[in-house]
Amino acid sequence: MLGQIKRGIIKHLSSVWFVSAAIFFIGIIFLPAVYILSYVLKAENIFTADILKAVSASFIIGLIVVLLDFIFGLPLAWILTRSKSKIVKVIDSLVDLSLVIPTAALGFSVYLYWGSKYGLAYLLGLDYGLFSAGPILIILLHIVFTLPYMIRSIAAAIVKIDIAYEQAAVTLGAKPVTVFRTVYFPLFKDGIIVGSILSFTRSLSETGATMMVAGVFTTAPIFIVGLKQAGQLPQAAGASIIMIVSAIVILFISKLFLGQKKINLEKIYPRAADSLLKLKIVRDIILGLFLIFIIFLPTTYLIIFNLTNLQLFFNSLIVKSLLISFAIALIVTIINLFFSAPIAYLIAHNKFRLGKILDSLNEIVLLVPTSALGLSLVLFWQQWLQGEFIILILTHLSFSFPLLVKPLITAFKHIPLELEEAAYSLGASKRKMFMTILLPLIKPALIAGSIMAFMRSLSETGATLAVSDQIKTIPVLIVDLVNQGQLNQAGFVSAVLFVIAFIFLLILKHNKFSKNKL
Repeated sequence: MLGQIKRGIIKHLSSVWFVSAAIFFIGIIFLPAVYILSYVLKAENIFTADILKAVSASFIIGLIVVLLDFIFGLPLAWILTRSKSKIVKVIDSLVDLSLVIPTAALGFSVYLYWGSKYGLAYLLGLDYGLFSAGPILIILLHIVFTLPYMIRSIAAAIVKIDIAYEQAAVTLGAKPVTVFRTVYFPLFKDGIIVGSILSFTRSLSETGATMMVAGVFTTAPIFIVGLKQAGQLPQAAGASIIMIVSAIVILFISKLFLGQKKINLEKIYPRAADSLLKLKIVRDIILGLFLIFIIFLPTTYLIIFNLTNLQLFFNSLIVKSLLISFAIALIVTIINLFFSAPIAYLIAHNKFRLGKILDSLNEIVLLVPTSALGLSLVLFWQQWLQGEFIILILTHLSFSFPLLVKPLITAFKHIPLELEEAAYSLGASKRKMFMTILLPLIKPALIAGSIMAFMRSLSETGATLAVSDQIKTIPVLIVDLVNQGQLNQAGFVSAVLFVIAFIFLLILKHNKFSKNKL
């Protein structure tokens, strides 16, 4: 009797956990993120020339960045998944480095490298940067932090392709280039689409790092933050609505094309294939130069800057900003950990037929530009809350939660349902089954997702600027220091974040290696 009561209580608690997670996701994550859409009839002058100019600039830059990401990301993804060279591990780590470094530190590093007299200009004997602040610097910056999304998405799609397709094509006399073009390319098309979406929306969203290299040039996120700080909320709401609707449309269109695969061996061009094979060495040289001079050096140049201008700055403002940033990131990550697993489980197994709906809502929040998201959350929460710190936590929860849910969905999908059924048949409760079977199997994804969510919170600038007037997180402080010309202080603070990011990258790599061994 007592056993039946205990099992009933555990079952009830597990149901409460799922229901609570669903309420949390809808009420705390999704609805506040898109609340600004309710202002569509209130927003004045939504299509002013200035708004359309800023949005158009962001879209054009985003499209250019995606094109360049694809041109260089596709061969790099292929090398990472197919090459057995020892240098692949170095390339793999380099790709992830720009993914985890806070964009404020990354933006400062790219600015030093391309736009200041301390970077390439110094080596070339110039008294000013190689590029002035504006569109070119923005594009170079955005390539650095969006390229990993393209590479990882394509690589993930390539590794899933059955090698038997290649063997069959080779048996029929197809050359490597022909196999790639007619067999592999149609099968990893989804990876290209996903990578393009993530790269484009990430470019569209970035605010703080872009401010450092934009000069007088204005992108949509910078424009939204400027309007909000100037108190012009209707116009800021109008620009934000355009950005959010754009993200939803992009997601909808991508869903139409995802999954439409076919293998086409109808047309083969042997001469063209032979010509491309001869260019392999040229390709490798171009990719090597690209990685060194466009990705690696701009990413790590702030370390060189600090070594040549070594000064320690630990004033009260820096310490306070660090403590605030770490406190917010830690609180947000802990809350995310509690609610992300049940949402990911519901999506992965389509429980109560809510999987596809919740997955789409999660992706919408993931794709919404953070400056627009931050403004939406301010308008939503200020109706009930006055504390800026609390609203800042809720804002960071909104954009970091999807990052933790995504890897957990994949982890749950790879766990056979038979394991759960076997545990239940042996009399295990849901709690015991989760703790002894599911948790150990999703642990690598949980660690990876937590680190990404933590670092995303630690590095966010756009949403923070849209929400906060008084509180300065460390990325906002870096932007302020650069704008004030205090490059040494900005360099020191950026280096601190760089070291933190590098430590987390090592943890991620160790976690990935441990998972592969299992």
